Amino acid sequence: MLKKLEHILQKFKFIKLVLASSLIYISCSDMDSIHEEYLNGEIIYAGKLDTLKIRPGYYRAQLEGYTQFLGTSNQIIIEFDDEMLSFPIAENLSDIYSVIIEELDEGSYEFDVYTQDPNGNLSISQTVSGNVIGDEFILDQNPREVLDYSFEPEGNYVNFYGNAESEFVIYTLLDYENEEDEIVRDTLFFEDNRVKLINLKPLGSMQTTSVIQSGLNGIDSIALEPQEYTLPDLPYTELNKDFIRLVHMPSDNPGTFNGANPDQYLFDGDGSFNGVDLYSFHSGPSSMPHHFTVDLGVKTDLRKVKLNMLDPSINSSNNITEVQIWGRDNLNFAETSSSDEIEFINASWQLLYEGNVDGLNEQTSSFIIPQASSLMRYIRVRVTESVGNDSAQFTELSFYGENTEPIELDRTQFTMANMSSDNPGTFYEANPSQYLWDNNSFWSGDTNSFHSGENSVPGHFTIDLGVITQLAKAKIHYRPTWSFSGNNPTEIEIWGRQTIEGAETLPEFESSGNNVTSVPVATGAFEDAGWQLITTQQIDGVNSDFAEFDIPEGPMSRYIRIRFTSTVEGNSCQFIEMAFNGMGAIPSN
Repeated sequence: MLKKLEHILQKFKFIKLVLASSLIYISCSDMDSIHEEYLNGEIIYAGKLDTLKIRPGYYRAQLEGYTQFLGTSNQIIIEFDDEMLSFPIAENLSDIYSVIIEELDEGSYEFDVYTQDPNGNLSISQTVSGNVIGDEFILDQNPREVLDYSFEPEGNYVNFYGNAESEFVIYTLLDYENEEDEIVRDTLFFEDNRVKLINLKPLGSMQTTSVIQSGLNGIDSIALEPQEYTLPDLPYTELNKDFIRLVHMPSDNPGTFNGANPDQYLFDGDGSFNGVDLYSFHSGPSSMPHHFTVDLGVKTDLRKVKLNMLDPSINSSNNITEVQIWGRDNLNFAETSSSDEIEFINASWQLLYEGNVDGLNEQTSSFIIPQASSLMRYIRVRVTESVGNDSAQFTELSFYGENTEPIELDRTQFTMANMSSDNPGTFYEANPSQYLWDNNSFWSGDTNSFHSGENSVPGHFTIDLGVITQLAKAKIHYRPTWSFSGNNPTEIEIWGRQTIEGAETLPEFESSGNNVTSVPVATGAFEDAGWQLITTQQIDGVNSDFAEFDIPEGPMSRYIRIRFTSTVEGNSCQFIEMAFNGMGAIPSN
């Protein structure tokens, strides 16, 4: 039994030995297999680019990668669509290496990328995907479009829709016309929604050109088709300079230093300067601060002022750098003893604007004025600083207003011209010189009226307004219907002329008692004498006792002729009161 047990143990040891030998053989075979590829020498890999990325371009693409693991590699090889391109890698690289792959079709790509060192060793190949854009992509892009325009105290703006529908637009160029008929260029960037338009030309043209990026992180900028727009008609307009004048109040700086003549040239429409002070307003030395007063000749909501100064490339020392604009609707108790700001306030001048002007670099400056609480007729320009801070010069002033109205002309300046052909209106002891513009339209008898007398229709009389104006409105009272309407006019004409010389028309009338015996002056005679017809107005003299009407834009006139061409009964004509509004009130002297 014991011998049998020993035999079994010996047999187990043999089997164990055989198994161990087999395992050793197998292990050695695997090791040989693993090292078989190195039997001919060790494989060396070249340095590589890290974190590869493709940036899209217009029919091209840019490959980028970090160079921290590039080592000595001096060439990059790119394979795609059965093509292979190689590019040199220069020394002294930055952190990122990039190369452009040109002449690609629009679409998606996979690029196999590896590098090579000077010994011919290659890096491990890397695959990176990307896109290339082309005309199809561009046609699918939307430009930034104009939403609307806004007119604000700080300026006029064009507002754009957001960029949600234009995600690849990086900026938009604006080219628009200004008041000088020049093209101004500005830029709307991706994060902006509006652009301030400087001195835009009402109803002028504007072109916008949106520039897109060639996809996300694209390398190219491509301009889309331009969009054409018409600029808005502004709520304010430039005031007619024919109506504007300097007032020359006692505290005003006259601006006449060194022969300057601002009365003639400050509102003549020419802002250029040829070096001769005659054509400017010149305050003279040691005149800071100073002011001068302007009669706009109209009542308006002043919205903008434009200043023309000297060419700063030649001489900017007299160009202003700080200005105030004050306003008032009349000059009653408006005078100040100096240019002190407190005195302006005490005299009820209203500060409309205060700001800086870049007179050092700009020849023209304009600024928007917030809407005031009331319409203004008189403006004070107060200069507080200039480049040299000694004197100031302007070559032109322009004012812009909104809700502009004609001014009521001062009736105390009206007189009867009493020309030879005029009907004097004094029949039945009427006294038109005293009562026709006394601001009393109450009927109290023939005395307080103009009465033409019998058999005097048609007829006319001439009024000296005392100022030169462009008539804009008339209000004429005649006899009330409860009294007698037979002498009330049913049609009148108003004619105008600036001077009286050579203005007479024949024939002269002759009167006897209450009758007028004359041949009526024909329309042609008025025209031959230089009179211009301003308006013809139909009047309801039967049912009303006054007529108020607007007068279309016409000539500047100091003298006007009221020609009554028909009345209710066609015999006589009577007027009780007359008032006129005009654009401008320029003194005749």
